[in-house]
Amino acid sequence: MTSRRSRLFLLGLIRFLALVTVAGGVGVTLGMVLTKVSDDKAPAGAVGGSTGTAAPPATAAAPGATTPTSPTSPATTTITPAPTATPDPLDQVRLSVLGARLFTDDTPSGAREQRARVTVRIRAENAGGESVTLARPILRIGSVRIATDPDVEGLPGSRFAAQRPGVAQTVTLRFSLAGEATPKVVRDRRARVLIAGRSVPMRVKLRAPAR
Repeated sequence: MTSRRSRLFLLGLIRFLALVTVAGGVGVTLGMVLTKVSDDKAPAGAVGGSTGTAAPPATAAAPGATTPTSPTSPATTTITPAPTATPDPLDQVRLSVLGARLFTDDTPSGAREQRARVTVRIRAENAGGESVTLARPILRIGSVRIATDPDVEGLPGSRFAAQRPGVAQTVTLRFSLAGEATPKVVRDRRARVLIAGRSVPMRVKLRAPAR
């Protein structure tokens, strides 16, 4: 009787050990499978599966930040040339006063009118590359300004025509004076002619009264 119980006890023990062994093998196998699945699902770039450290994300440049220039690529500076001013064609006109004369009338001394006539012989040469047209010249005596006499502007050689490049003209300008302009010229013997944007000084010679 005792021997039969012993055999049954041993048989049960053997079965128990067999179950424990099988269960242990299944557990190890299941653990390996789970570890493999976990490794397959790890994100790209991870190191060592679930225990690895992910690579740090790229840092975006802050607004307004300046990217340093590579020492092998020097920065280039673009220089914009300043606009060039267009030269005035009148600046190329050469002026020469050949003579200026004042002819007084037979006006009695002390009269208010004090009429007189001034003639100016002047030469203008266009040394530029463009045609020019000179505006009507003005005689300046102190603060008084007098235009050329319109009654004689139609006479030949009394006004400038349009000048082509390289062309020179000599004309005789005529001005009629009155009032304070006449005694001032007689006293100072000086006047100015405004022409081609310039004020040209000249000496005035006195002549006998005009007839």
